[in-house]
Amino acid sequence: MFATIATVVLAAAMGAGDDPFYQPPVPLPSGMHGDLIRQRPLTDAAALPSAARNVLLLYRTQSLDGTPVAVSGTLAVPKGTPPPGGWPIVSWAHGTTGNAPRCTPSRDTAGEGIHLYLKMVDDSLDSLVAAGYAVVQTDYEGQGTPGVHPYLIGEPEGHDVIDIVRAARQAEPSLGTRYVVAGHSEGGFATLFAASLGPSWAPELSLLGAAAFAPASHLGLIVTFLQSYAQPLRGAEFGSLQIAAYAHFYPDVKPQTFLTPAAFAMLAQTQTRCVSDPAGFWATTPPIATFQAGANLAPLVSEAVKNDPDSLHVAVPVLLLQGADDQTVRPSITRDLRKKLCAAGTSIDLRSYPGVGHIGVVTPAMPDVKAWFDERFAGKPAASHCADV
Repeated sequence: MFATIATVVLAAAMGAGDDPFYQPPVPLPSGMHGDLIRQRPLTDAAALPSAARNVLLLYRTQSLDGTPVAVSGTLAVPKGTPPPGGWPIVSWAHGTTGNAPRCTPSRDTAGEGIHLYLKMVDDSLDSLVAAGYAVVQTDYEGQGTPGVHPYLIGEPEGHDVIDIVRAARQAEPSLGTRYVVAGHSEGGFATLFAASLGPSWAPELSLLGAAAFAPASHLGLIVTFLQSYAQPLRGAEFGSLQIAAYAHFYPDVKPQTFLTPAAFAMLAQTQTRCVSDPAGFWATTPPIATFQAGANLAPLVSEAVKNDPDSLHVAVPVLLLQGADDQTVRPSITRDLRKKLCAAGTSIDLRSYPGVGHIGVVTPAMPDVKAWFDERFAGKPAASHCADV
């Protein structure tokens, strides 16, 4: 039965839409992670208006098991003359959009529900381009391109965020070697892993810092919370995405052993929806009713804990941005994440925004982030709040 659902999930994810750009050559060209496979001009809703040019990229990276995979993403190049050393780079990691091809940021259209979120983020990123930053945005493995997206699996998501910097520099020689990473929610999670992996994964580049907006963390606790939650919860869709991804990438996670038959049958739905779609099975069914009574979640929780960013050591400064009214990634969660990252030796600056929820944190925080980036590229020391923990 597991083989059946795994086949269904993979088949759904393989349907990367009808745009041949997103269908990688088979086999992939030989090369290194971060090598550019192809590019073309980008002119649709995903293009940032302040850019001199926007480019759609397909590039090579590495999946969890070391297999080379192709991932799509975008590049926005500032107008004007690059500074000495080339344009500074911001690599952005997007929040959860859903795994259907139409949810992919680089495929954004004004008529799609997820456009409201992507447009809000792009407006903030466009302000960085106007200020002289080149902005690259990965779509992540399995989003846009064929395959299963490794949702909340740190290593491959971190690779995606780093390797698009390499690919963008092949597409645009005016880009420099210095970069920062940033992202929201799932993307904040990916940002922390990219910040941890970057110096060793791409040693020819200079990573200067990381800005994580409301990053996902405490993954094991979230799974066990869902197992006992008795009311419908829109956020349960995130849990279903995690279960589907972990079932694909970790052989010890067998959802037929802990999900009810009805929930197990709906697992493939995770690959065909956007989070902006009308509430489906996972949001309308109480999470407790999707798990078998007394189900053993130990393998799932174990893999979740291994992927939790709270155990990372990050050598570059980290800026955490948190909405004080966030009901998805609660402020207490991010404060505890700061405590654990500080204990691991990471320099953390945590900033909170009163009256701001989860999605809304990007817009009010971006001016602070831009100023923080300016300081990193100017070589100024970063403040740390670790002494306040």
